[in-house]
Amino acid sequence: TELYVPRGALAQFFNVVRDDFRRHDVKLIYGTIRLIAKDDESFLAWAKEPWVCIVMNLHIDHTAENIAKAAGDFRRLIARAIELGGSYFLTYHRWADREQVEKCYPRITEFLRLKRRYDSGEVFASDWYNHYKEMFADKL
Repeated sequence: TELYVPRGALAQFFNVVRDDFRRHDVKLIYGTIRLIAKDDESFLAWAKEPWVCIVMNLHIDHTAENIAKAAGDFRRLIARAIELGGSYFLTYHRWADREQVEKCYPRITEFLRLKRRYDSGEVFASDWYNHYKEMFADKL
C-alpha cells in the first residue's frame, strides 16, 4: 500500500505502526519513503499536501484467511495515516472501508457520477471502477 502523512508526523507514524505490526504479527517485506508535492491538478487528488509517501509491501500467504488478515492490516495502516492527517493511494488495492475512502477522497461520488454522465454506456470500466460503483451505489 501507499500511505501519506504530514512530513512532521513521520516518526510518530512509524512508532504507531511498529507497535501495531508487533501486536498483529504483520510481516513487512519491503518499504520506501519519499517526499511528494501537493497534487492540485487531479480530480481525485492523491497528495492533498506536500507529504511523506510511505510504500509498504507486506508478506501475505495467499489463503483466504491470510488475505482477510491482510485486508485488516491495510485498513489499520490507512486508519493510522488518517489519524495523523494523511491519506492513502486509492488504486493499489480495494481494502479501504467506505468511511476511509470518503475521508481521503471526498469527491469520489462526484467522480463516479461524472463518469456515468460522460460514459453512460460504461465503455471504459475496470474492476476498480466496478468496486467503487458498487460501494457508493446508494449515492449514484
